[in-house]
Amino acid sequence: MKHRVLLLGLGFWGRNWMELITKTDRCELAGVAGAEQELKQVAEQYHVPENMCFTDFREAIEETKAEIAIIVIPGVLHFEADTLALAHGMNVITEKPLAMNIEQAERLLEAKAKYPHLKFMASQNYRWRPHNQAIRDAIAAGMIGDVEAVEVTFRKQEDLQGYRAGLEQPLLQDVCIHHFDLIRFFTGKNCKSIYCRSYRPSWSLFDGRPSTDAVMTLDGGVRVSYTGSWAARGCETSWDGDFKITGSKGCLTLDANDDVWFFEHRKNDAVVMVSGAQQGVKLDKPQMAHTEMAYGFHMMMDCIEQDTVPETTLEDNFKSYAMVCAGLHSVESGKEENCK
Repeated sequence: MKHRVLLLGLGFWGRNWMELITKTDRCELAGVAGAEQELKQVAEQYHVPENMCFTDFREAIEETKAEIAIIVIPGVLHFEADTLALAHGMNVITEKPLAMNIEQAERLLEAKAKYPHLKFMASQNYRWRPHNQAIRDAIAAGMIGDVEAVEVTFRKQEDLQGYRAGLEQPLLQDVCIHHFDLIRFFTGKNCKSIYCRSYRPSWSLFDGRPSTDAVMTLDGGVRVSYTGSWAARGCETSWDGDFKITGSKGCLTLDANDDVWFFEHRKNDAVVMVSGAQQGVKLDKPQMAHTEMAYGFHMMMDCIEQDTVPETTLEDNFKSYAMVCAGLHSVESGKEENCK
């Protein structure tokens, strides 16, 4: 029996989901909802019958007997779509943002608690890349000992597509959720507090402040230093950012080529005035049958079939989203803020 999937949203990411759904033999399309022009294009390209096409996501949820709803509509509509899909017995995969603010995210937690038998997961696709899996596996295996410090640098030039141009805090509001979630994923720790500052470089194409510096304290006293700019000039990182994760035995790094390196700690017996670049060991990346969104999609179907819990549940992703919200509050207050 194939899983019946309802897709809500046909923008850039919605089209990617549509491609994935149509190429996955474990599922079948139950319906799509989107803006009229987008809907017409998708219906023609993928031969979607008229009775499966909706311009109103509410109508799509109410009339489509789907098992899984994938929510890719604008963020301001996520809460309504999520809760309505749950009320109609659908398991939910949601793209970011999880909510529009921390209060709405808390209300979403309360709503989901009414349906304990349904699965709800956030699509945190950065976790499901081979290089990030390699980092998590190495830390879990004890390669660098207990993690005590994390440094993250992110540098990308502006991307003004869609709603991003009008954001007051483009990096914090749109991209940091990925980096903050990776911090939790790599370390296995939750954030206790964050002190955050943002600014706008003079050359930035954003009207808002696309550059952010932050210091975080995680459970167990792990310290995180984050420096990011979505108005970078010159050298850029990957979208994952450059990571340096340090423990008692050495450190792991992730570079712009998505390569993971291990640098073993070697104690110097004497003070050395002249230093050179230490040679690291490049780690192998795991072979993955699925990556990115496909990994999460197959995870959801596995969890439904096996009655297990997705990795990035609503409850788990709330902890990453709370880091973003606390960072935004810190920018406003000028103080260190606690994470929920």
